[in-house]
Amino acid sequence: MTNTHPPTPTLLASLCLLTLSCTDPTRDAATTTTDIPLTATTQPLYTVGALVGEDWETFGNVRSVQFDGDGNLHIFDAGAHRIVVVDAEGNHLRTVGTQGEGPGEIGNAHAAVVLNDGQTVIYDFGNPAAFEIFDTEGEFARSVTADVNRGVPGERMHTLPDGRLVTMGGPQIRMYAPGEAPDDSGEEEEEDHRRDIDVFSLDGSDRVVLYRAWNLPPTEADESIEGSSDEGGSLSMSFSRMREFNPRLLIGVLSDGRVAVVDSMAYEVKLVAMDGTVDGTIERQIVPEPVTEAVKEATRAARLEGLGEMTDGGIRVQTIVGDVNLDIQEQMRAMMERQIESMVFTEEIPVIANLAVDPRDRLWIARMGPAGDETAGPTDIITASGQYIGTLPTDGPRIPAAFGPGGLMAYIDSDEMGVQTVRVIRLVSLDG
Repeated sequence: MTNTHPPTPTLLASLCLLTLSCTDPTRDAATTTTDIPLTATTQPLYTVGALVGEDWETFGNVRSVQFDGDGNLHIFDAGAHRIVVVDAEGNHLRTVGTQGEGPGEIGNAHAAVVLNDGQTVIYDFGNPAAFEIFDTEGEFARSVTADVNRGVPGERMHTLPDGRLVTMGGPQIRMYAPGEAPDDSGEEEEEDHRRDIDVFSLDGSDRVVLYRAWNLPPTEADESIEGSSDEGGSLSMSFSRMREFNPRLLIGVLSDGRVAVVDSMAYEVKLVAMDGTVDGTIERQIVPEPVTEAVKEATRAARLEGLGEMTDGGIRVQTIVGDVNLDIQEQMRAMMERQIESMVFTEEIPVIANLAVDPRDRLWIARMGPAGDETAGPTDIITASGQYIGTLPTDGPRIPAAFGPGGLMAYIDSDEMGVQTVRVIRLVSLDG
């Protein structure tokens, strides 16, 4: 028997949210100036991590988390140089990697990612650097050596549909052998201050720059520290003046391989195709907040307070070229204090604080709160075609550290003692 009654408005609204296919010109993100409230219904699932517990659940430094296609959560613990894998109920499945210098062992864990086929990769920032690849059961499969002089990935890697890895550019490294000097020609590439979004292949080939993101011109470098290592190499570090409220560089990957990029002070998300061209832009007409004198004073005070909390008031410097023959700790601290006192500010605060793409290709775009508070702004949800779905309030779910299948969302939490836990919830519905 066929039901001939027309669908109710409530049912139509639900179908629009589920299929994301309804066309409503009033929900064009570029023209919608008033927030449409969304209410999220969530379900807590499990939390892992403990100060005292089994070895796998005592974390050293959880740098990132990622779900695989089965809903298993991969917890990258850079402090323990490993990946801890738990199932959909939080039960320990396996541990991938261990610290060491042998095959499949990690010397200096820097970044990790789960590939589309379920294999896992840890970038070992050791000597030599390498992508260490493990199969779906966590067994070591192979190692791909990487030359740090030709590019280092950022701490967060994403997988493209073709199996390559895309990442915001990591640290720029130049290592010189004893007696070898850097190029003093003074020539710089045009717009060298731009920030690279890099693509790495797991076949040993060099990195490829997918897109050169916008950035403000650099401030003048006015601090430097130099020294030597026990191995005869040289160490030189230069520091530009500290600048607050720089435009964010944020990325997320859509299922078709396009990379969503935030690199602006304005509310603007670029969609970069796999050939590096800008395929589209998502915008909302939200004006950046100006940087006032009160904001500057509060920012300096917060930075100085944070500096005093670093490792009993000190700063620890780790190198990969040996112990440095330089009393660098106190120099670093004094330099940081001078940098904070003389820091420069942008004229405006960037509108966007964070960005992520969920499994349904919806963009979650967190906005800055008052005075640049990253945690006090609302979160917009917009489709990749620019359809504005609505806005979650500041007390609603924040952008998670990872999205997973079936509405899974994972958050990395830390208590007052610095003990890290990973909390997983399920997003049941979004109602507006």
